Amino acid sequence: MSVPDPSLSGMTSFPNLARMATRGNRLATVVSAFAFAFSGVSFYETVMKQPQLAVYVPPVLHYGQDGNGDVELFAIPLTIANDGARTGTVLSMDLVAENVKTKARLKFYSAYFGDHPRVTTTTPRAFAPISVQGRSTFSDTIRFYPSGKVRPFVLEDAGDVQFTLTLQTVKPAANDVLSWFWHAPPKPIVFTRNLPWYSFQQLSNNRIAIAMKEPGWTPPEPAAAEPTPAEAPQVPADPAAKP
Repeated sequence: MSVPDPSLSGMTSFPNLARMATRGNRLATVVSAFAFAFSGVSFYETVMKQPQLAVYVPPVLHYGQDGNGDVELFAIPLTIANDGARTGTVLSMDLVAENVKTKARLKFYSAYFGDHPRVTTTTPRAFAPISVQGRSTFSDTIRFYPSGKVRPFVLEDAGDVQFTLTLQTVKPAANDVLSWFWHAPPKPIVFTRNLPWYSFQQLSNNRIAIAMKEPGWTPPEPAAAEPTPAEAPQVPADPAAKP
């Protein structure tokens, strides 16, 4: 019976070591690939992602008239959110208003910032392009005036109006192929608001603005205040008691 040479006993472990090293190299390669992919996605989301603008309007906007009742306008509070990494710029806004009942339809443009003023001496703030940095928002009230013909009015009585609001944004440069590939213009939003009453005298002479609410919307009721605990009645001191 032959006895194995003790000096050669460690040679049998070399194949196992080689297999372990190969597995370790594969695992390191997989981990490195995942880390590289994660870094690429993180870099795109934080640096390269094109502006992604979306506009939101609240349940209430205002209807008014200007020029002694010759022109109608809509004052719409809105928020523009940019979910991209790069800055997005809104050059202008287009609004189409259509009376649901009469089908009267007019086009409007973003003319001024701010609510409809009650006095004509107020200096209007002309609309200017809006830059929204990446991962940020912009909020203000925009007043829309007719961009062409002003008659027939969209509203000459109470009723529902359907609006279509579109943002006109800056397009990528012609030589920026990658930006053009990922560029997606903001989608128009469609919403309906109701004018509960109408008075030409109040709108034209007094320059009031009538609130138009989303049909079926009601403001939330304020939370009821917690009742104040009743104070414990004070018991008069007994004059016969010793101090």
